[in-house]
Amino acid sequence: MSVIFHQIRAIFSRSYSKSHQIFLSRQAFFQLLGYLGSCVVISLVAQSKHIE
Repeated sequence: MSVIFHQIRAIFSRSYSKSHQIFLSRQAFFQLLGYLGSCVVISLVAQSKHIE
């Protein structure tokens, strides 16, 4: 499994400049935070409707 990850990482690093890699990494990180935040909000809303 780590071999596949290493190969994908090598292809990615050759395809993009360092600054573009940083931009994509930050964008993916904030999208992940948005997804996790929406999961928390949906869970809280569902829990509050279940309690009532």
